[in-house]
Formats: sequence, structure tokens, C-alpha cells
Amino acid sequence: MSLYSKLITLLLIGSLCLNIHFLWPKQPNVDSKLSELKNVDTLEAPPTLLFNQAKHQFEQHQFDQAILSYEQLKNSHPQQAKALYSAWISQLKTWLNKNSPHSPLLLNSLLNQYPYNVELLNLHVDYLIQSNQPQNAIIALFELYPLLSEQAQSSASERLKNLTKKELSHLREQQNWHLIVEQTQIWLDYQNENSEFLYALAHAYYQQGDFISAQATLDRMPVTHALTAQVNTLQALLNKAQSSTDFVKLIPQGAHYLINTEINNSLIAQLMIDTGASITAISPNVIEQLSPQPVYLGDVTVNTANGQVVAQRYKVESFKVGKQVMHDFEVLSIENTRQQGLLGMNFLSHFEFNINQQTDELELNAN
Repeated sequence: MSLYSKLITLLLIGSLCLNIHFLWPKQPNVDSKLSELKNVDTLEAPPTLLFNQAKHQFEQHQFDQAILSYEQLKNSHPQQAKALYSAWISQLKTWLNKNSPHSPLLLNSLLNQYPYNVELLNLHVDYLIQSNQPQNAIIALFELYPLLSEQAQSSASERLKNLTKKELSHLREQQNWHLIVEQTQIWLDYQNENSEFLYALAHAYYQQGDFISAQATLDRMPVTHALTAQVNTLQALLNKAQSSTDFVKLIPQGAHYLINTEINNSLIAQLMIDTGASITAISPNVIEQLSPQPVYLGDVTVNTANGQVVAQRYKVESFKVGKQVMHDFEVLSIENTRQQGLLGMNFLSHFEFNINQQTDELELNAN
């Protein structure tokens, strides 16, 4: 073979070797693959990785992060996600029963992600009741109500009835009329024709002395309701309160009536009503207790059931029966007067008065 032929053969062999080198499949680089796996987006990560990540975050009470991991898992592997969520709800219920401090944290995280989830909203109501937040629980139940099925709404209505009834009873015992007004006004935003709420609001207004608002609220009562007796009683009280007539409570004593009076804005004296007495009489013991001391006006002879006696005349600064007040009022001090004294005509003659024996009240109208 000539030198030229040998040279051509060597060139062909070299070219073939280069082609084989570049075209032959290469083995993967292990370090390179590990690096690529670390940079893979979590959406492409194996389901066990996301599952374990969400589980670990939950165990560390990183609830917001755990829920985000759950959402990623749900998109690719819904069955695993479903099992994870069920376990979390079961744990939440256990924590709620034990009043665990973790329960509100998990509940808030879940509700931030799923604000219209009926199961979570029901659990939120349970939490508010257990943590002694009845007003917030009632409002939460009102908000939940439209999301429920017809059957569930029936159960929720009964629960609302019991919660509001218990709350109103508690506030009435405390005589917290202001809070009753505040809360029932909110409740009526949800159920504006609820007769229980309207009556409670009207009664609270009455107790606060706001008779105009009480009457306006009673006027909103539905035509038919189950509170007829209570409403009629409250209406009668409002009629009295808005009347020009003063109704003063009497204390029956045999065939007579006793009434509480206030002298000099300081001393309460119980007197017997006596329309046959021309002047009001009080005992010497009451005179001695008055401050300032009444002005002595001299002695006078008066006729009594026991004959004529000498009485001392005094002038007191003020004399009050019910809402009616008289100033520089003359009274007698008689030694043998009964301890409670007598309310006489020098007070009663200034009014149109009536002793209502059905209600045991003295009705006074200024002349």
C-alpha cells in the first residue's frame, strides 16, 4: 500500500472514532440530578414529599403554611389531601373539647382559607360558646344561617332561640338594660320582625326611662305573636309613664292604706291616708330626726278620735309624695298620733286624686 493510501485510511478511521465519541449515549451525572431535584417546584414534587411537609408543618402548629401545602397536594393527589384534611378536622374537634389554645389558631387559619365552609363555621360557633362569647356566637350563627340547608336551618333556629333567650335572661338579672338595647338592635338587623327581640328592646327602653323609644318599638310588633300578655302589661306601664297622672304605690293595712313620703329630701316617713284629717300629722320622733329642723309655728288645739289635744305646728322645707313636691309645707306633731302619722287634706286637696283599690295605687292629677 502506498504512503498516500495509508494516510487516507488513517483519516477515515479518526473521523469514525470522533463520530462514535459524540454520538454514543452518555451516563447521567448523579450530582447534577440531585441538584436539579432540589430546584424542582413543589407542585412537581412527589406526593409523599408534600404530604409529609404539610403534616410536619401542622405538627409544628404552622397552620397557615400547612394549609398552603395541603392546597398544593389537593391539586395533584386529592385522595391524600382528603385524608389529611379529615385528620386535621378531627384534631380540631378534640382541641375544642379540651379548650386547647391551639383550637382558635387552627380554626382562624382554616376560616381565612375557607370562609364559607359550613362545617368550620359551625365549629366556630361552638368555640365562641365554649369561650363565653355568647353575643359573638349569636351573630356568627346569624351569619351562618343563609348558608344552611332547610333542615339545618330548622336546627339553627332552635339553637338561636335558646342562645338569645339565655343571654337576655342573664342581662335582665344584671339589669343591664343598655347592653340589651345594644344587642337586640343588632339581632333585629337579621330578624326585624322577631317578637321576642322587639319586646326585649321595648322593655329595656322602658327601664331606661326612654318611653318614646319603648312605644315606637312596641308599635313594630307583628300582628300575631305569642307575647300578648307581656306586651299588654308593658303597654299599660307605658301609658301610666306617659300620662300626666302620678301613680303612687300604696301599702294595704286592714281597711286603710299606707304611703311612703319623703320629707326635706332626706327622711322617708310612712303615713296613713286619712281624707278626714285637715292637716298632715307626723310623730314627734320624725320631727326630731329631720334636718334641717322644721320651723316651729306654735301650738294649736285639734279634734281627734280621743277628743281635743294640743298639737305643735311646724313648717318643713319640702314634702314629697310620688313625683309631687310641696315646699314650706305645714304639718302637725301630735303626741298620741300613730307612729306612721297621717296624710291629710292640706296635701291631697291640691290634686284630683283617686285611691285605686284594684291596683293599690294613689292616682294624683295636679289641679
